[in-house]
Amino acid sequence: MNEERTKSPPSKIMMFKNIIRSYRLRQWVKSGFILAPALFTLHFLEPKTWAHLILSVLGFSLVSSAVYIFNDLTNRDEDRLHPTKKTRPIASGNLQTLPAFFGLILALIVGMILLVVASGKGAIIGGSYFLLMVLYSIWLRRVPIVDIIIVAVGFVMRVILGSIIINEPLSHWMLLCTFTIALYLGLVKRRQEIAAMDQSDNSGRKVLVSYPLLSVIDSWITVLTAMTLIFYALYTVDPRTVEKHHTSALIYTLPLVLYGIFRYQKLAVNDRAGEDPAALVVRDGGIKITVVLWVVAVASILTLARKV
Repeated sequence: MNEERTKSPPSKIMMFKNIIRSYRLRQWVKSGFILAPALFTLHFLEPKTWAHLILSVLGFSLVSSAVYIFNDLTNRDEDRLHPTKKTRPIASGNLQTLPAFFGLILALIVGMILLVVASGKGAIIGGSYFLLMVLYSIWLRRVPIVDIIIVAVGFVMRVILGSIIINEPLSHWMLLCTFTIALYLGLVKRRQEIAAMDQSDNSGRKVLVSYPLLSVIDSWITVLTAMTLIFYALYTVDPRTVEKHHTSALIYTLPLVLYGIFRYQKLAVNDRAGEDPAALVVRDGGIKITVVLWVVAVASILTLARKV
C-alpha cells in the first residue's frame, strides 16, 4: 500500500511533463512573426504595446500547442510509423488520451483568454487559426501542396495578429513576403521528409509520395527564395513605406535576409537538418546572430530616420 502511494506522485509528475512535451515549447519561436509589424513601426519601443504583444505571443503559442496535441491525437497511428515522431508522448503511449485532451483544453482556454485580453479581434484570429489547423490535422495535411499552403497561411495569420495588436495597417508586400518565406520553410521541410523517406519506407506520411521528384521541389524552393527576396526588397522601397518611415535605407538590410535564407537552406538540405525548422533556427548560432543583426539594423535605421 505504501509503495503504491509513493509511486503515484511520480506518475502524475511524468504525466505533467509529457503534457508539456506535447506542447512543443520549442515551436513557440514561430510566434515571433507576431512581432514583425511592431518592429517595422517602432511600436516595440512603447511599454503598453509590449504588454499586449507579449500577451498575444503567449496566447497564440498556447493555441498552437493545443493544435499540436490535437494533431498528435488525430494522427498517432501514423506517427508511430515515423522514425522520430514515434517518440512523442502520445504516439509512444506515454501520454493517454484523457490527460492529453485535458492539456489541449487547458492550453486552448488559457491561450484564448490571453488573446482576448490583448485584443478582441486578436482572439478571432486565434480561434480561426485553431479551427483551420483542426481541418489541417483531419484532412488538409493529406492533400499535397495544399498542406504547406495551409501552414504558410498560419504564419500570415500571426503577422495579421501583430498588426491588429498595434492597430497599424499591413503592407501587402509584407504579407506576400511572409507567405513566401513560410512556403519556403514548409517546402524545405517536405523536401527533407521525402529525402528521408527514400531511405526508409516507414515514414507514415502518405502525402509525401504524391509530391514530385526532389529536383522539381528544388526548383520550387529556388522560385520561393527569389520571390521572398523580391517581395522584401519591394517592401523596403515601396513609396508608402518610404513616406511612412521617412527613409529608403531599409533596402540595405536585404543582404542579411539573403544570408539568413541561404544559410538556412545550406543547413537544412546539405546537413539534413530541415525536418524541424524551429529547432534549426534555435540551435544554429549563425542564424540567431543574423536575426539579431537584422533586428538591430531595422530598428536603428527607423530610429535614426525618426530623429532626422
